Amino acid sequence: MFLKKIILITPPYHCGVLESAGTWMPLGMVYVAGSLQKAGYDVKIYDAMSKFHSFDDIRRHIEDYCPDAVGTMAYTSSIYDAIGVLKVAKEVNPGTITFIGGIHPTFCWEEILKENGNMVDYVIRGEAEITTTELFNNVFQGKGRDVPGSLIP
Repeated sequence: MFLKKIILITPPYHCGVLESAGTWMPLGMVYVAGSLQKAGYDVKIYDAMSKFHSFDDIRRHIEDYCPDAVGTMAYTSSIYDAIGVLKVAKEVNPGTITFIGGIHPTFCWEEILKENGNMVDYVIRGEAEITTTELFNNVFQGKGRDVPGSLIP
C-alpha cells in the first residue's frame, strides 16, 4: 500500500463565545491523527477555526495538499460549517473520500446521511481513533468498508 494522505479540518465556525475561551488544538483530531500516522498514513490537521480561515482558504489548502480523504468533526452548533468543509472537498475533487465525526454526527447520523449523502461518504460514531484507522485500512486495501462505528449511506 502506498502512502495515503488524509487531512482533518476544523470547521470555520465562530460564535464569539468560543473565541473568548481561547484557541487550542482539537484533542479528538489529535487522537485520530496519531492513530492514522501510527498506521502509516500521511496526516495533517488544519485548524481553520483557530486561524479564522474562510471556505476559500480551506479550498486552497485542500487543493495544495491533494488529500485522498478529508475529515471533520462537529458539535450541533458547527454542523453546517462542518458539512461545508466536506462540500468544498467534493468540489475540489469529487473522488476524495469525506468523513465526519463528533458529538452531533454520533447521534444524528441518519439525518446527516439523508440530507448530505452526496457530500458525506462516512460518519464515524463514538471514539474515532480506532474506527477511522480500521475504516481506511479496509477501504484503501480493498477489503470493504464495514467497520463497527462507521456508517455509510
